[in-house]
Amino acid sequence: MKIDCRNLDCPAPVIETKNALEKLENGEKLEILLNSHIAKNNVIKFLNSLNLTHTCEERGEEFCITVQKSACELNFNEEINNTILFLKSTKVGDGELGENLLLGFLSTLKNLENRPNKIICVNDSVLINADKTHKAHEAMLELEKLGVEIISCGACLEFFDKTKELKIGSIGNAYAILNELFGKAKIITL
Repeated sequence: MKIDCRNLDCPAPVIETKNALEKLENGEKLEILLNSHIAKNNVIKFLNSLNLTHTCEERGEEFCITVQKSACELNFNEEINNTILFLKSTKVGDGELGENLLLGFLSTLKNLENRPNKIICVNDSVLINADKTHKAHEAMLELEKLGVEIISCGACLEFFDKTKELKIGSIGNAYAILNELFGKAKIITL
C-alpha cells in the first residue's frame, strides 16, 4: 500500500500512517510519501514507538518511508486510563500560532484511542465552550460527542459573564476541580 502525505499539516501524516497500518495484513508493506522534514521525523518517531523497522529514502526534496507490518499485533487500542487535560488558556503559546496550536492539539485528540477522559477548562479557556465562533469550539464539541467529559470553571464563566452561554460540557467548581486534579488521575497541561 502507498499513501501520499505530501503537503499535509501536522499531525495528519502520523494519523494517515496509523490508519493505513491498521488496514494492512501482517507482512504487507506500506510506503509513505512525504515532503517535509518535520513530517518525516514525526512519522519515524511514531513507527519507532511501535517498534516497527523502516527505511527512509530521500528523493530530492521528498522522502519515502517504507515499513512492513510485523507479525506482532499492533495495539492502538490501549486501555484508556484516568487522564485529565487541564486547559488554562485559549492558546498554547502566544498570538495566532498559539491559537492554531491549541486547535491542532484538540483536533488531533479525536483521532487518538488513548485520549483523556476529561478536559477541565479554567481562565479564558472556558470561552471555547461558550462561544460557537471560537476557533476551537467545534473540536471541543467533537470531543464531547466522543465521550470526553468537558468541565468549565464556574467562577471563570462568571468572570467573563458567560455562565448562561455555556454550550459544551458542564460547570464545575473549585472543590470538584481540585478533587479531580489531586485524585488518581494523570494530569496533562497545555
